[in-house]
Amino acid sequence: MTSGKYFNKGVKALDAPHIGHVVRETPDKVVVFGGKQERYDIPIKEIQQVGGNVLIGLPFKDIIEKYTVSRKEPLPTSRRDPWPADDKVVDLATYEGKYPMSLFNKGVRANNEDDVGHVMKETNDKIVVFGYSNSRFDIPKSHIIAVGRNVILDINFPDIFKYELDRNAPLPSGEPVSKLIDEAYPQD
Repeated sequence: MTSGKYFNKGVKALDAPHIGHVVRETPDKVVVFGGKQERYDIPIKEIQQVGGNVLIGLPFKDIIEKYTVSRKEPLPTSRRDPWPADDKVVDLATYEGKYPMSLFNKGVRANNEDDVGHVMKETNDKIVVFGYSNSRFDIPKSHIIAVGRNVILDINFPDIFKYELDRNAPLPSGEPVSKLIDEAYPQD
């Protein structure tokens, strides 16, 4: 599975504040990419806590010894990926590497570091952000002050709520929001 409870969250060990982020999850494991081409395939049973980050209930040394995998190994899967299966596009990490200027699927944070949600669609002048509790925000790109692993905005809560829309409202491009789901999960 490419998205779900753990996907795109930061990962911590008991003695390390950041070992990487989840790039893939299956019913029995999460695949974590760290810096310097590190990869760890960690069983779900080793996860101690999930919140803003995924806490693995082991010291970092044990994770390295037990779960290090070469990044060249194929990623595990439990269903068909929602994009074409050609040899150039393997997973979301590859997609983001191929299109680095895209804001798609990046986390969005308010200026004070509050988590707003993640980018589901980008237009020339707006980002469509799906937040928590079924919320959606269409935020002008003029509020973006930095882009790295996350998109950082120059506004905080409650000012962000002036951009809140019904989650099912048409996209800024006029298309129905269901188009996002159809693009991600095409029907056979």
